[in-house]
Amino acid sequence: MEKRNFFKEFGRGVKSYGLAFKMLFASRFAWFMVFPILAWLLFFLLGGWLVAWLGNPVEEWIRQGITDWVGHISWLQNAGGVVAFVFKLLLRIGYFLLFVSVGGYLVLIVLSPVFSWLSERTETALTGKDYPFRLGRFLREMLRGILIALRNTFFQLLVSFILMLVSFIPLVGLVSPFLLFLSSAYFYGFSFVDYTIERRYLQVRESVSYVNRNVGFVMGIGLPFAAALLLPWGQFLVCGFVSLASVMAATVGICEGERRELE
Repeated sequence: MEKRNFFKEFGRGVKSYGLAFKMLFASRFAWFMVFPILAWLLFFLLGGWLVAWLGNPVEEWIRQGITDWVGHISWLQNAGGVVAFVFKLLLRIGYFLLFVSVGGYLVLIVLSPVFSWLSERTETALTGKDYPFRLGRFLREMLRGILIALRNTFFQLLVSFILMLVSFIPLVGLVSPFLLFLSSAYFYGFSFVDYTIERRYLQVRESVSYVNRNVGFVMGIGLPFAAALLLPWGQFLVCGFVSLASVMAATVGICEGERRELE
């Protein structure tokens, strides 16, 4: 099967968000928005605990080491406490910056079970086809979602590294950020689309083939999430909400495409 018109399919992917957001804010699906908040709280609290667990012993070690080093020099006796305090402060700031920088990448992995469930519920609402809960199938879909996310993250980092290297080439470097953004849209779109096409019993290799035939649609689905990652603050929480709409938009687009093919 040949690839479809890129721009037409791209528009179809973006257009799918209209119905997806409408459905997401309906009472039937709105409660799914609790999950990104819970994920954000989990990472924030767990990270704070890890920082304290690591920081307190190191802080005490720095304090004691500097105190022993300065000896009885009166004007330096408080140096250990000051340096230890600065270290702990920098550690917390570093964690916060890391959290807001890469937190969005964790969304696809942490919320994978939710995405699989949401995609099923969305398809049921669109087509009436019911998917009875089966623990084995649910666990298999969840594991596949995590593996696809890890796979796409690896390839995205690889592409990012290559683009970083070629960015030093005159003129090519000017378009590298744009290409990086497009590659992010592709890989994220792949992850969101796979939650629906997995229920068509496609193997990973077949999913890759499907995505490459419909690359415009896939990038249209991944574009809003990739754009949300560019936010300087609160990107983890925003990406959590956008990712719900992205999963629903992918399901909407695929179901509508299948319906048109049957007409």
